[in-house]
Amino acid sequence: MEDKDKKLESESPEVEVSEEKATPESAIENDKDESDIQPQEEELRDQLLRALADNENIRRRAKKDVQEASQFAITNFARDLLSVADNMNRALTSIPSEALEENEALVAIVNGVEMTARELESTLEKYKIKKIDPLGERFDYNFHQAMFETKDSNKEDGTIVEVLQPGYILGERLLRPAMVGVAKSKEDNANESAHKEEISDNNSNGEDISLKTP
Repeated sequence: MEDKDKKLESESPEVEVSEEKATPESAIENDKDESDIQPQEEELRDQLLRALADNENIRRRAKKDVQEASQFAITNFARDLLSVADNMNRALTSIPSEALEENEALVAIVNGVEMTARELESTLEKYKIKKIDPLGERFDYNFHQAMFETKDSNKEDGTIVEVLQPGYILGERLLRPAMVGVAKSKEDNANESAHKEEISDNNSNGEDISLKTP
């Protein structure tokens, strides 16, 4: 019996367990794989952040475009209304005060036109359309259009001394510049007069006032 057991033990296959040992070469390969993955992750993260930033900019730009479209959609309509306001102001300023004292019916008409003009101006302001009436202010080419310069003025140079036609803005956008007259400094007037007198004297003396080359 013992011989039989020994025979079975000798015939049974031996199972060998092979343990894979880490070699320096495999460790180097793992390090290389990790070093290749890290820059790829950083690149993907950077691309993701850029895409998110672009989407946010597009969203803000679209929102701003929608707001401006809704705000400035009435631009042409507003410009047409300005002529109505101008005609009302011209009608009121064209009536002499003596005629109002003599005609009560005319006074009632003028009062009605004034009320209509105030209501129109209030409606324009409701839609962010504001009048520019810059009398006494400094000239600003962004909102004003100089029609003439006055030489007989005690105001500082560049001061608006007369408003021929008021301007209007819609929000921050200019609908129409104010047409104004601007003061010119006395020094400029004096220099201009002196220059004209000098030219006149030279002409009377027969001098050549052409440019001379050295």
